[in-house]
Amino acid sequence: MPDTQPPEIIEVDAHAETVGCDGGGGALGHPMVYYSFGTRDAVDCGYCGRRFVKRRPAEEMAPAEPEAEDSAAAD
Repeated sequence: MPDTQPPEIIEVDAHAETVGCDGGGGALGHPMVYYSFGTRDAVDCGYCGRRFVKRRPAEEMAPAEPEAEDSAAAD
């Protein structure tokens, strides 16, 4: 059975419109290619299979904080 690795996942800025990939292997990589996200949140490199995923904005990732209740007791 061949030893296959899952494709590398690379997070990019949430506002990125394009990414470039050269395989990351220097001379062992592949020609530089560019991909446009368009309306998608992820694109895959046709040469090496790397997946480029837009990072979600921080406000979407953080759980909502519960509203603080007034804990001061009135005497």
